[in-house]
Amino acid sequence: MLRKALLILSAVAVSYGLTVLAGYALYLISEGWSEGHLSLLVRFIINPLIAVLIGCLVGFLSKDRPILTAIVGLAPWAVMLQSPYKPVSISGWISWLSPILILIPLGATVAVCAWRYRRPINPPRSLA
Repeated sequence: MLRKALLILSAVAVSYGLTVLAGYALYLISEGWSEGHLSLLVRFIINPLIAVLIGCLVGFLSKDRPILTAIVGLAPWAVMLQSPYKPVSISGWISWLSPILILIPLGATVAVCAWRYRRPINPPRSLA
């Protein structure tokens, strides 16, 4: 249980750290780019890449239940990406929830794939 709690805390910390690192990298290359281009780069490349990296981290370090661990580890980061203002229309709610509903399953899927890759197919049998 302690291992799972530490893995969740490390997933949250690494996701925030990767967000800060990505923000700094975008700051360095942002001179000739418009805000629209940077927004598309963040939404469609950087955020999914962070979700995939966190999924890999959870999948490789988890002993069991990587899906739940990845979901709990990615949830604070995915909710933080959204605007603090609550939408008032149905389309506003859909656009507010869609990154959450895409990034968390993406990270959980990668976590399961990494977990299955790390686990041996046939566990070794004891000779005793």
